[in-house]
Amino acid sequence: MQYQVLPPDGELKDIISHFWVGTWNPEYQSPNSSYYIIANSLTEITFAFESDAPRSKLLFSVVQGHTNTPNQFPVNGFYHLIGVSIYSYAISNLFNISASELNNQFISLNTFLGSEGAILTEKVALATSTKERLSAITRFFKSLIEKHWYKDKLITNAIQEIKKCNGNTKISKLASDFCISQKQFERRFKEFSGFNPKMYSRIIRFESIIRKSNSQSVLEEAAYTNGYYDQAHFIHDFKAFTGFNPSDFYKLGS
Repeated sequence: MQYQVLPPDGELKDIISHFWVGTWNPEYQSPNSSYYIIANSLTEITFAFESDAPRSKLLFSVVQGHTNTPNQFPVNGFYHLIGVSIYSYAISNLFNISASELNNQFISLNTFLGSEGAILTEKVALATSTKERLSAITRFFKSLIEKHWYKDKLITNAIQEIKKCNGNTKISKLASDFCISQKQFERRFKEFSGFNPKMYSRIIRFESIIRKSNSQSVLEEAAYTNGYYDQAHFIHDFKAFTGFNPSDFYKLGS
């Protein structure tokens, strides 16, 4: 699999974490007929194609909500994906819903956005290159922030602090630092992140370890340097967030 991560336009950097493109070689495997998900602090909109050819058929477009559980969904066989990963705190403002409403969701883009989703899907389907497809998605998000864009700066800053610390921070201290009661802090945090602060921190810690690791041995070393005090605790979280133990997880990649 070829995988590429691309940064968003500067105007969208507070909304979009990154774009990503994944392509599989049809000479080496059958088309992907399952969409596999692991724990993710971000919400993703994904467009799936038969291949990366310029006129390739768009098979489906979906919204994958931020999640703390792994899952698999049957889909039309694909070899090429284009996705946009959105910060969960942007969901409430852009789409006028609480971020928690998208927890663990896997729904079609048209179901989620109605006519706007259908228009975006058509524009992406008609584009003939990755660059054109990403441009169509970028224009869509720029049009959203022109209509309505407000963020809870306190909670956004708290989320960014947790990410900066790779999930290793005390929630009570964080609430105190922002001069807010812990109960109110947790309520507002869940509305804008989709999770309570403790669960969000666990997912962020897990993501920071996965990003640094390309093998099981590197993974376990990263776990100990990111706040896990024993292997049993780490294995428990890893299975909960991926559905596999580390050795089986890395066999999937190979």
